[in-house]
Amino acid sequence: MSTSRGTAASWTSRWRLPLIWTGAILVATSWPNPHLGSVETGADKIVHFGMYGVLGFLVTRALVRPRTSVDLLAALAWMTVFAMLDEVHQFWIPGRDASVGDWTADILGATVGLLVANHLFSTAHARPDPLT
Repeated sequence: MSTSRGTAASWTSRWRLPLIWTGAILVATSWPNPHLGSVETGADKIVHFGMYGVLGFLVTRALVRPRTSVDLLAALAWMTVFAMLDEVHQFWIPGRDASVGDWTADILGATVGLLVANHLFSTAHARPDPLT
């Protein structure tokens, strides 16, 4: 039975990439002692920003149209909590640590990804939705 929010098949097709990317983030942050370098200079914040920027973009893309402010704030709240839990889980990974700075970079990346995606998809009314 189809509803105004879509069928189960459309839900799966919309949320497949955000869920895969979430899993990729968890796998990447579960590697012990990654030796990414430049942690002291803050270059690792770019990686955090980028990973969560992609997540923000994918989550926003997956939201049912029309996206409301409530939808976007709920998505951002979910990504903020996920980022916090991801930072906390890194506390127990050898060579990793939980960092408020990393969490901040995660939230900023998610916010920018969300806003960019929302702008792009909101201004592309004439183009068909690639997820339907």
